[in-house]
Amino acid sequence: MQDHIAQNTKLILTPRRAALLAGFDNQIDILVRVQAPDAPVGIAKERPFYGIGLVIDHSGSMAGRPLEEAKRCAVFVVDRMRADDQISLVQFDNRVSMLSPTKAKADGRELMQAIASIHEGGNTNLHGGWRTGADSLVDLAMATGLRRVILLSDGCANEGLTDTGAIAEQCKELVAKGVTTSTYGLGNNFNEELMVAMAKAGLGNHYYGDTADDLMEPFQEEFDLLANLCLKGLILSLTVPSGAKVEMLNDHAGVAAQGWRLPDVAWGAEAWAVLRVRLPKAMLPPEGQSLPCIEVSVKGTDLDGNVVSVLPVGLALPALNSAALGAVAEEELVARRLAELEAAGVLTRTREAARNNDWDRVDRLLAEAEKRFAGNDWVASVVEAIRVVATSRSRARFMKEALYSSASFSQRLADKDESVELMESSKAMYLRRKRSRGKAEFPPANDNPPRGGQ
Repeated sequence: MQDHIAQNTKLILTPRRAALLAGFDNQIDILVRVQAPDAPVGIAKERPFYGIGLVIDHSGSMAGRPLEEAKRCAVFVVDRMRADDQISLVQFDNRVSMLSPTKAKADGRELMQAIASIHEGGNTNLHGGWRTGADSLVDLAMATGLRRVILLSDGCANEGLTDTGAIAEQCKELVAKGVTTSTYGLGNNFNEELMVAMAKAGLGNHYYGDTADDLMEPFQEEFDLLANLCLKGLILSLTVPSGAKVEMLNDHAGVAAQGWRLPDVAWGAEAWAVLRVRLPKAMLPPEGQSLPCIEVSVKGTDLDGNVVSVLPVGLALPALNSAALGAVAEEELVARRLAELEAAGVLTRTREAARNNDWDRVDRLLAEAEKRFAGNDWVASVVEAIRVVATSRSRARFMKEALYSSASFSQRLADKDESVELMESSKAMYLRRKRSRGKAEFPPANDNPPRGGQ
């Protein structure tokens, strides 16, 4: 399987314009796409087993429908795990309780009984609950597969450790022990900055539901992705000519000098990033000659624990005069992804304005964005949806939608060929481009079968 993935994963470099302007400083934007192969036919193998720590907030604010929906989501996860997958179940309010220690799911009856026993309690020791779930997976005897904490909360951490930076640092430390973290926020009162920081440091995913009715869809999205993972821990590295400067335009974490971490990628999908390379005119070749501008390499780990390295790919561009450069067509896909990243920046600015209750600035920024992105159907639909949220003047709700939508623009997985027009509802859950991150948008779908064999 390792060889199959390495030989069939594609690394594609596409500049916005495939040329340089001779005699001048140049700035080039390059789309980097890491395309996982389609699920193998004929050599599909059973995936390694997973270790999952389900951590559920049962504080008083979860009483009623939110807690019932959280329990339904937990049942959803348990139902779809294999009998030999290892699962733990933790509930927390101001206290932390291990309802079911880490063990094989078997027929799932004990876990279902434990989930059914959850009832509302007191305050929110979010860190204590998460840490108990994470620690339950650390010593799990598994050399391969995936160990992940799935944390759900509707409130702010107000018991135990509450500092965002300190908690995120612990999430990062647990990654070194093989345990990743995904977070789910519910409603308008949870600390979205904490939940996003935990997921980013913990190399998982972050989701939220505006209401209890919106919670199941992101759980389905996460499980669909976990069931179809091809490569995890992707690292993009590059070299450029001496004197060139490189900027990562996506919100991807740096891991070393000129290296960044990309999202885990599923069978048949692509992870992507846009790099901005600045080349001083002194290093440009004479008109008509080409300059090697960049070389990119990618490596990750398959679910068997094998390191997969993709052969490096380089990009050389010719230096042209202004008339010849003007005749070089712009790559539509690169321009579209750049628009998404620009929109992510706009939403970040609207969020800061909302933080200061400057709703006039929010409205101006969104009105300008509506005009700027009118030619991009998905970005325009997101702007329209968030303008509706802005009319409510609910700062908490707006700031959550702005943060999660901005992250979606910058960090999403994509179809390998987005030029093919498909209904979003026909795509895998993790590839759907939603208008509003906090709202359920698609009718309940049958489970997407794992593309790599289950």
